[in-house]
Amino acid sequence: MSPLRLLVVGVGGQGVLTVARILGDAAVRAGLEVVVGQLHGMAQRGGSVEASVLIGTGIHSSFVELADVVLGFEPLEVLRALPRIGPASRVLVNRGRVVPFPLSMAGEPYPDVDGIVARVREVTPHVVEIDGPGLLEELGEARSLNLLMLGALAGLEGLLPLDEPTLRAALERRGGVARREANLRAYEMGRRAAAG
Repeated sequence: MSPLRLLVVGVGGQGVLTVARILGDAAVRAGLEVVVGQLHGMAQRGGSVEASVLIGTGIHSSFVELADVVLGFEPLEVLRALPRIGPASRVLVNRGRVVPFPLSMAGEPYPDVDGIVARVREVTPHVVEIDGPGLLEELGEARSLNLLMLGALAGLEGLLPLDEPTLRAALERRGGVARREANLRAYEMGRRAAAG
């Protein structure tokens, strides 16, 4: 199978690398070839973080030049990934904003999220918006954005070459027992949000 090239983008503290590792773990357990790569800057201070997950045969690098799927935890980070989005790319974007430190220091306003999404739609019509803050408030779990977005990715039928039990098992292996139930609730809510 030709590789699925997935790019996960967000800012430090949102769990970008955790989601990439869960996807990589699930792919390995499914017997698929996988390469997980990461590039992160000032992750501790809310800086840009990106990870790549390539699943399939003939993978020679972890760099994603053109993404099949972009999983965006933060709108500006999706905009930053725009050069690697093509007409056939599928994009999931959380509408919740994290104002970058340089922007707040300069007193500049955060760009309009609708405007950001419109720019992405100029490149690809395959955009799914997720109201991360609203769903997490409903769930009562502010710390589970990454698993909500992973669920949204899983909720898009036929996108991942992984079956549901394998992906859920990889998710359950992450984190302690105390967070497992909250993680699964966030994942399920994301699945329903994307599928609905």
